Amino acid sequence: LLSWITVAFRLFVRFWVIRAPGWDDLFVVLSLLTMSVGLGSICISTDKGLGQHLLLLDLDQASAFLHSFYVFNGSYAMSTALIKISLLLQYIRLYHRGTLLYNICRALVVFVALWGVAYSIIAWVPCVPVSDYWTVIYEQDISGLRCYGYGSQYVAAFTATYESHAAVNMVLDLVVMALPIPLYFEPGARGRTRMGLVGVIVMGTIVNVFSVWRFAATIEHKAGTYPTFDPTWYGPIMIVMAGLETASACICASIPIFWGPMVASASHVLGHIFVTKEVHVTTEHRFGDLGSNDTLGQLEMQGTGTSMKANTAHHARAGSRLEWVGKDGVQQHCETWTR
Repeated sequence: LLSWITVAFRLFVRFWVIRAPGWDDLFVVLSLLTMSVGLGSICISTDKGLGQHLLLLDLDQASAFLHSFYVFNGSYAMSTALIKISLLLQYIRLYHRGTLLYNICRALVVFVALWGVAYSIIAWVPCVPVSDYWTVIYEQDISGLRCYGYGSQYVAAFTATYESHAAVNMVLDLVVMALPIPLYFEPGARGRTRMGLVGVIVMGTIVNVFSVWRFAATIEHKAGTYPTFDPTWYGPIMIVMAGLETASACICASIPIFWGPMVASASHVLGHIFVTKEVHVTTEHRFGDLGSNDTLGQLEMQGTGTSMKANTAHHARAGSRLEWVGKDGVQQHCETWTR
């Protein structure tokens, strides 16, 4: 839910505030959609044997679990590649064209795309036909199965597929997290920019914690096959870490986009002063001993009114009486003071 909220804020800022959407926005949405499909299938699999020992499941339960895990595994392979491409495209928008870091980001986009396509194909087509992946549990003789990678019936090939993907994924996460660090040390970087980069690095560190944790669990249990072949029992920790990794990566990619404009807008609203009427006071001379025939004090309010001085033909004082006579000959004002 938090991932959807942050991505929604990101899209709002990109499309309606700064009006500068990019390809990185498309890829973060695609990553979010594929991740949601995968997590939905895992939620369903909790009723189909996830977290239980494989030997306690009947054939139908085991087949249903494999079917739902198949959807999750394919979605995860796509989602983790898409979010990395989104972040790299986001960095490309920051670096100047032709610089070293700009070219590194472009090269990584190509590498991540090829890596994602390769493992996505292996995940979505682990067997020929694909249905053999979740119906293998019914087979008495598996020697004739045409499965490989994630669906291989050979433990070495099966574990190597999971471990290699987890290892490359972990390294790429570390590289992607490190790429924006040089921006922090640029001479012209402002304090707000540096604080934003610190936030990105902190969130990127959280993503890497999940990635490393998943890799360690994959190695420890050999993708759910060690010490016994029990993927439904050893798999949950790897599945949960994979889901948290992709969800937090979507959040990490989105917060820097909308946080700055959101804080600026909030500061503007909270710090705005609404002016209902502006009063401007000017003083030319102060009357000495109850005034003078050639001096006049004036109080002027900025607006539609006319000052008394502008509409006065002459003024005169007799004793303690001071009067102004308008240009039309009509007395405009009369004051009497008592000493």
